[in-house]
Amino acid sequence: MNFWTSMLLVLIGVGGGFIQRVSGFGLGIFVMLFLPHLMPTHTAAAAIAALFSAATSTFNAFRYRKNISYKIAFPMICASLISIPIAVGFSKAVSGDLFQILLGVVLILLSLYFMFFNQNIRLKPTAANGVLSGALGGVLGGLFSTGGPPAVLYLSSAIDQNITYFATIQFYFCFTNLYATAMRVASGIMDLEILILAAVGMIGCMTGDLIGKKVFDKLDSKKLKQIIYAGMLISGIVMFF
Repeated sequence: MNFWTSMLLVLIGVGGGFIQRVSGFGLGIFVMLFLPHLMPTHTAAAAIAALFSAATSTFNAFRYRKNISYKIAFPMICASLISIPIAVGFSKAVSGDLFQILLGVVLILLSLYFMFFNQNIRLKPTAANGVLSGALGGVLGGLFSTGGPPAVLYLSSAIDQNITYFATIQFYFCFTNLYATAMRVASGIMDLEILILAAVGMIGCMTGDLIGKKVFDKLDSKKLKQIIYAGMLISGIVMFF
């Protein structure tokens, strides 16, 4: 790992940590716009993204542990226990080119959803919907470390208080990313080099989280999100073609 790679990882981490703290999610999506172009394999990129997200979400879940709604998070977590190992195993089997195409499609669909349909779709806060969102989030998380959108869609409907929503989704990310990391270790995807690369980038993630906390009240989060979604769409189109 050279100096410039280290600096890029830190900067990517800063951006991801900042977005996660301001929006409550989006770290995995943001860093996966860049990591597949920087890392030697697609599985390494997803593994590092999961560790980035695990670092910030664990920190925030502990910080706001008194506000977590464990009852609402429980069905999501149970479903992810099944879907994450399947997705991690599939990610190990697909080629780099196919991974790029699949990730491109996912980014395009997610960007279009958040740009045009996010405010119009509401899920009823039932256990069945919790299981569905957890299973889908586990698939996206195990494949691309982008499991946030299904959780956002469900939890934003199930929880009214902002602080409870933020704490609960951070707890969900903490569990799913640590669990996905354990599955990658068991599958032989995770090695010492990936851990070192992730540790360097985590410095940026925690820095971005602290910056996001300080500027949260002063920032126009809607404009920030629109910029991110446009970047997702462009990146997805480039990856697809």
